[in-house]
Amino acid sequence: MAANNTVPLATVAKLLDLTERRVNQLAKDGVLPKAARGRYELVPVVRAYIHYLRQKAVNSDVGGDDYAAHRARLTKAKADMAEMEREQMSNDLIPVEDVKDAWEVMVSNMRSRILSVPTKAATTVFAANDITEAKKILKESVNEALAELAAVEIKTANPIRSSIVEPDNGANDEGSSTAARTKNK
Repeated sequence: MAANNTVPLATVAKLLDLTERRVNQLAKDGVLPKAARGRYELVPVVRAYIHYLRQKAVNSDVGGDDYAAHRARLTKAKADMAEMEREQMSNDLIPVEDVKDAWEVMVSNMRSRILSVPTKAATTVFAANDITEAKKILKESVNEALAELAAVEIKTANPIRSSIVEPDNGANDEGSSTAARTKNK
């Protein structure tokens, strides 16, 4: 019965896409079961070879450094960095520290402007003829303060990476530490 289920070495080699020498080597190493001299049982051989390939794949994933995977990660990181630099240059991306600095300036400006509204508007409101005129004066003062807040620009002071290398001569350090400025109208 075993003779009916066995196939010659050439058939196993062709089925597994291996050379006859490699099939013999795997049989000698105990990977492939051998039925008789030069003959193999087909189903156990195929199962054993599949098991061998699975183990080989698991061992290579767990153990060694995968150069291709590391290279792909590095390439992706470089592409991501270039994309962030492009977005920053087109003002679509602003570093977090620059946004924090801009918010500090905006809140500080708004606080001082709102606190100065009563002082600036007091005399004109006092001289107003009626409540409607007083409301109009106060509304204009508040709108002026809001317009100043809307005029704050966020500038990148801490670029992600600079493509253009600027000479470091220390001559123009002004403005490099402050990210937000207000527009003068």
